Amino acid sequence: MESEIARNPFATVTGLYRGKFGGLEPLTVDKPLSLDEVRRNPIFYELDLHPELGDENLTGHVDEILTGQSGENLIIDVCYDNLSPMRLQDLRRGTDIPRGVRFWPDWFDIPPYEEMHDIDGRRVYPRAPGIHTIKIRTGRRKFAQMGRARDFSPENGGYTSPVFEIRIAESTDVRE
Repeated sequence: MESEIARNPFATVTGLYRGKFGGLEPLTVDKPLSLDEVRRNPIFYELDLHPELGDENLTGHVDEILTGQSGENLIIDVCYDNLSPMRLQDLRRGTDIPRGVRFWPDWFDIPPYEEMHDIDGRRVYPRAPGIHTIKIRTGRRKFAQMGRARDFSPENGGYTSPVFEIRIAESTDVRE
């Protein structure tokens, strides 16, 4: 049982969304972000927390019973346009994610720089009009791993989302 839980993803990403007055709207290449939205609004992503662990997904109680260890965080990195992964805040059940919630939206900002270099050294323009890619990695980190390297391996409940494509529109592409 322990090895099956450890090999399943701790949390998966089910979609990207933009915030609107009426709620969250799926973010696709067909519905581009305006340059103003990129400057003002974050991009939301939805996490589907491990269903077998249910409400105890991030508390560590199940692992404490199985392995004698407790205290886990959900760790998340965002890889935008092949840039180095951006580390997002660790999340804890009961503190950051309320108990009883299976899906959880969180958010990140598009890097605020006009020009950056990707992991291969090529120039990229994070907020430039055009199609951009986003990958999100999730995993778990036990309390004993605090301050160490982030481990997104399958043994640690790691998951890498498929590549999501979003589009930032030219100022003439989108009606305000």
